[in-house]
Amino acid sequence: MLMSTPPVARQFPLTPEAELLVWCARTIASDDLKTRIRHQVQVSLDWAVVLAMAEYHGVSQLLHRSLTTICPNLVPLEPLAYLRKKTQAGALLNRSLAQELISLCEAFQERGVSVIPIKGATLAVLAYGDLALRDFTDLDLLVPKSSVAEAQAVLLAQGYKRRALSDTLSETINEEGPYHVFIKRRPISRVDLQWVMAHPHFNFWLDRPEIWRSQISVVLENGRVPGLAPEILLIVLCVHGSKHAWEQLKWVCDVAELVTSHPDLDWNQIFAHASNWRCQRMLYLGLSVAHIMLDAPLPAAVLERLKTDVEVEALAHRMPASLLSDAHQGITEEQAGALYFSAKDSWSERWRLGLSLCRAHSPMAITPPSWCHGGLLLSCLAQIIVPLHREVKRLLSPRIRGVINRWFAFIG
Repeated sequence: MLMSTPPVARQFPLTPEAELLVWCARTIASDDLKTRIRHQVQVSLDWAVVLAMAEYHGVSQLLHRSLTTICPNLVPLEPLAYLRKKTQAGALLNRSLAQELISLCEAFQERGVSVIPIKGATLAVLAYGDLALRDFTDLDLLVPKSSVAEAQAVLLAQGYKRRALSDTLSETINEEGPYHVFIKRRPISRVDLQWVMAHPHFNFWLDRPEIWRSQISVVLENGRVPGLAPEILLIVLCVHGSKHAWEQLKWVCDVAELVTSHPDLDWNQIFAHASNWRCQRMLYLGLSVAHIMLDAPLPAAVLERLKTDVEVEALAHRMPASLLSDAHQGITEEQAGALYFSAKDSWSERWRLGLSLCRAHSPMAITPPSWCHGGLLLSCLAQIIVPLHREVKRLLSPRIRGVINRWFAFIG
């Protein structure tokens, strides 16, 4: 049974504009929450900040839906008009991308190439029940690593072109990579072929037998496409959000809406997969952020389980950082290395990552944030490893250093 609990007391307060955004960024609002929203829109708000915040966090559609449903007569006309236009434009784009996705999945099927769309249109339908409510601008396709060449051939035959490496250099820090990005001009669409979710000092394999075996069929407006089973999708969403330090509210909404729309989730399967895939604490983190920020309804047993990891619960109060009254109390994506270190499932994994951070001379190892559990020990390790690593680079040839790096990568 899902818990119907009062709003979670936040450790760090939000700005008034962020508070309104958080209350509106959901498809279901209680009577008490509707009352709070009506009151909030009548206090002194900077609507330019509200709109900019909603756009950055990818929740303009949800904000528009809540305001027009709950209190349209209390909101200034200009913000409502702006949100209406943005929502209409987003809906048109989503429908276009959904139709393109259907065509692509048919092309992949004809060529015998396995593919599962992740996030985007299928997420909008599975979690929000409405293609227009989830902001997305590209198509993420999971393919087997062994089939990447065949998948590329399918996209080229559909009029896509591989994006040049020079176009992606400035984005590699923030994107999923390693993956291949393809662009088609008419209609304008971007496809990301993925088999692994990666980031500096972060790697989560997506091409897993369990994922392929549990895929489902998702109904879009004009056809069907494969999709991730809700239990698998929840894990992927939590890992993805943690990868980006939950920088955008829409990633928190994804988790909250999926849990809300699927009250019959198989939690035993979810926790078993997360444990086997060594991402259990990232799952805990995503569920905690969604519960704290958006009152995501979770079964009593799951809430009790989350409470056992006090460190993760403390981290969850710090994200998304840009919504906090004092952003310095938050965790930003620039601090992601320290977050990965803190969220590892075991101490052995944590210290393998710590060694990697030291060898990369990461600021997160040299001067860890105050919230980083084990940060003092990590800093002490960095004081030993960083000078030693510099000396090794000076004394050893690039070839020998390459052998040592491959050995460290192997044991890590």
